[in-house]
Amino acid sequence: MKKILGFILILIIIAIIVFLYFFKGFGGFGKDSGKGKSNDTTVSETTEKSSAEATTVLDRKPAGAEITVSGHDYIFNNEKISLDDLMTEISKLDKEAEITITSDDTAAKNTVDELTDKLDEAGYKNYNKTGK
Repeated sequence: MKKILGFILILIIIAIIVFLYFFKGFGGFGKDSGKGKSNDTTVSETTEKSSAEATTVLDRKPAGAEITVSGHDYIFNNEKISLDDLMTEISKLDKEAEITITSDDTAAKNTVDELTDKLDEAGYKNYNKTGK
């Protein structure tokens, strides 16, 4: 039993040393720690990167929201919230934001319907209703 524990201890120590070597561990020692990174990008490369980043920002979908309906309660960002407060939070989103409404087994149909009616009134048409 002592031999097995000793062997396991040696393996753990070797694993720690390998981790510190490859991932620079504590204190910055390890593989490639002495090499500095040179900044050899030219102005044209920087411009190309900026234009590429700009197109990816435009292609991104707007941020969305996930709402859970449980019984007669709305849960948004892991907190119970009233319908009026929920609509205040949703109004901060873009009109094209994707909103996911998840209803559990105890969700009241009229509670989900009230939420979708409010979303329609506010101009949010991009919502999906799912059940658990």
